[in-house]
Amino acid sequence: MRWKLFGRKVEQSPPEASDSTFEATTVEDLPPGLAEALAAHGAAPVAGPGDAGDAGIHANNIIGHVGRYALKSVLGEGGLGTVYAAWDPLLSRPVAVKTLHLHLHLEAGKTEALDSMILNEARAAARLSHPHIVTVFDAGPSEQGIYIAMEPLRGRDLRHLLQEGWRPTPVEVAHLVRRVADALAYAHGKGVVHCDIKPANIFMVGRKQPKVLDFGIARVTQRDGSTVEGPVAGSPYYLAPEQVVGGPIDRRVDVYSLGVVMYELLTGQRAFTGATVDDITRAVLQDPTPVARKANPKVPAGLSAIARRAMARAPEERLASARHLASELRHWLDSQEAQALGEPPSQRRGRWAALLGVALTAGAVTAVWMNARSRTATDTPLQAAAPAASSALLEASAPLATANAGGLATDERWADTPATSASGPATLKTDAEPPASSEKQAAKDKDKDKARDAAATARTDKERRKAEAKDKKTRDDATAADRPAVPVATGTVQLAISPWGEVEVDGKPAGTAPPLTRLTLPAGRHTITVRNGDFPAYVRNVEVDPDHPLQVKHRFGP
Repeated sequence: MRWKLFGRKVEQSPPEASDSTFEATTVEDLPPGLAEALAAHGAAPVAGPGDAGDAGIHANNIIGHVGRYALKSVLGEGGLGTVYAAWDPLLSRPVAVKTLHLHLHLEAGKTEALDSMILNEARAAARLSHPHIVTVFDAGPSEQGIYIAMEPLRGRDLRHLLQEGWRPTPVEVAHLVRRVADALAYAHGKGVVHCDIKPANIFMVGRKQPKVLDFGIARVTQRDGSTVEGPVAGSPYYLAPEQVVGGPIDRRVDVYSLGVVMYELLTGQRAFTGATVDDITRAVLQDPTPVARKANPKVPAGLSAIARRAMARAPEERLASARHLASELRHWLDSQEAQALGEPPSQRRGRWAALLGVALTAGAVTAVWMNARSRTATDTPLQAAAPAASSALLEASAPLATANAGGLATDERWADTPATSASGPATLKTDAEPPASSEKQAAKDKDKDKARDAAATARTDKERRKAEAKDKKTRDDATAADRPAVPVATGTVQLAISPWGEVEVDGKPAGTAPPLTRLTLPAGRHTITVRNGDFPAYVRNVEVDPDHPLQVKHRFGP
């Protein structure tokens, strides 16, 4: 029997004395009596075998033991269990220990199955080594239930930061979500799907370094992309529609949930709301996908579009993977829209002032050029017909000058066209130059006709050659289509990336290394880019040769 483990939220306030919440996943709508049993268990002193036996902590500070770990204080509580600040006497280091006690209200047979499942998932989480995933040191059974020992963190989870009024800028949101997407892409490459991404499971060390918590309910999937059945737990505000209905799930549920978190970060409000759990799930399944830019017009259009694609209700319409989401955010961060937002106001004012100066200079140059051209075109008829025009003739040409000043087009035809007044044609005559003879005018017209005929012939020849070239291309394409396809020569590029990296080939995502260890590429020149979180990207240009395999090696960090 499967419990429906989401519904009414169980609020737990962290101790004020602790600087770290490190809260466990909150499970909703626990079976009858289980919430009371968990509350009673959490209120009781924790006792366990063993001795502190280490000078790192004083015996008076110990409130109990779980396995070999000495418990010092409670950091946070939730429906799944309790998180303690603890000390590892074997390795002399501080740790955070999470105890899971769902077994308190389950039958004996189901307890063993649940413990086995959680241990398997803890082992899967322990395989993950990523700067934006909390490190799991150890896991095992104890009298208090399954425990998981993790690295200790100082900070606040994203849920509490938002409740306290923190509002990141769009650029900060893009960086934060990109880092979480990188972490999820890495986990997906290891076959681990989180299934419960939400603000409470994103721990913030400072304001820039997120750590994904609680892979304890993660599902381990096969690398061939197979799916698994239904949800175990989670908050209905962030569950993907396929999780809500208990359908098959894959890595895209994490993309959806992270998209919902991104929407909340951008707008300061939840994507879906409701007075009851049924109202929330109905909104998730039926309401139109919300648009961040409509909720908050200050949200950049590009960032709003990325969030909407991540939140698409149908998995096939969603961004295909966390790696694609991270790539989209990187490209946005490199865009002019993001760079403008990322500049200090003083720099933006200076840049716009410089652009305005350039625009004004260009405008002034254009105005001078247009004015000079206008004067030249306007003066040409007068110079050709009346080099010594009287004041009366200048008045006759005034309509032409006025027309040009108003912006009407002029060209060489004005040189041979008599100026016209508003009342009709006006012939320019002066005492200094007699009218041109009819023979000269006829010769002039004949030359112009020849020039026009030559231009028309040239245009006709050009169009004919263009049509012939198009026909030839059509014939060549048809001939090429009839030929059998020639195999494209390919070569191999071996990858040796440590500890991991997101690989792009010619700007397109290719996978995560490891497990990706080899690329098969068409012969020729390619650009291989490898990214790892906040480290500078490693870029290498390679010439792929089918007969000579290449190797790309790089290590991020020391």
